[in-house]
Amino acid sequence: MRILTAARRLFFERGFSDVSTDLLAREAAVSKATIYRHFENMTDILRRLTELETAGISGTEQPKVETRAELEVALTQFGLRLLNFLNASDTIEFGRVIHEEARKNPDMGQAFFLAAYGKTHETLVRIVQEAADNSLLTLTATPQEISEDLMALFTGSGMKRAMLCVCDAPYDGIDRNVERAVHTIMAVYGTKD
Repeated sequence: MRILTAARRLFFERGFSDVSTDLLAREAAVSKATIYRHFENMTDILRRLTELETAGISGTEQPKVETRAELEVALTQFGLRLLNFLNASDTIEFGRVIHEEARKNPDMGQAFFLAAYGKTHETLVRIVQEAADNSLLTLTATPQEISEDLMALFTGSGMKRAMLCVCDAPYDGIDRNVERAVHTIMAVYGTKD
């Protein structure tokens, strides 16, 4: 954990490409061998750090979605966790750093995308699939497509504004945004009671 804590601080201060294993080892007060015993390379460190950062979005366990009300609660809670996470100043700054660095290091960009967006999307796909299995959603699209639609409804262009420094916090009225997104998905894909 000390390695990841030091890496997070250094990535914020210097950017991904300016953090060497030598610097990280010094900052974390460990040897380079210790770093390589736990991580394959710097991209692996970024992936693991990103997974830790985004773990709170998924929640601690798969929600139960056996009724329409449970599905709406599960989607709402997911959306609230997602937007509150994305609205945090540290998340916005980390995103800006990563977007800038991804141009120089596409492998790092892909690792970040899979660890952040990929894991978040997988969690939402599981909720949608369970809802479909329980006949709560009509699959006129795949669970992946429905999840993608819902993620787009949740996030809109807020993060684009934040990445371009147009605003400090991408989401005002998080509750209202989430409610509107869940209502839209339920209206399009939800089955009638």
